[in-house]
Amino acid sequence: MKKHSAYIIAAALFFASCHDNNKKLLVKKWDCVKVENLAPVNKAFLAKEDSLVTAKLEAALQNLSWTFNNDNSYLCSSAGITTARGIYTLSDDGKQLVCTSEKNNINRYGITSLTEQELVLQGYTASVPVILYFRPH
Repeated sequence: MKKHSAYIIAAALFFASCHDNNKKLLVKKWDCVKVENLAPVNKAFLAKEDSLVTAKLEAALQNLSWTFNNDNSYLCSSAGITTARGIYTLSDDGKQLVCTSEKNNINRYGITSLTEQELVLQGYTASVPVILYFRPH
């Protein structure tokens, strides 16, 4: 029984240290540098106006910056203008980021990559998920 308890404690400590390390990597200002899958896969069916809207949205997203703070608060801005603020949580396995704005909007992102130099988020809002690539500010 003691051996079983020791494994459980070791596993809990391992996951806690992974969570802490992911938070340390996340806490900074990140600038969006690339967006994928913003438009529908079959662009032949897009009207000219839809293509323009998609291009404008992509340009706006590439001006996006996220700042994650150690107190679990975040700030989202586009071209230097604050667009959202609130709190964030990381899943214990470090594979999901949940942002809850002050207006109580909840956005969930899959974390595809989180290193000192790269943050890649995958949105869950479409059949083909939007993928956002960030670099440190």
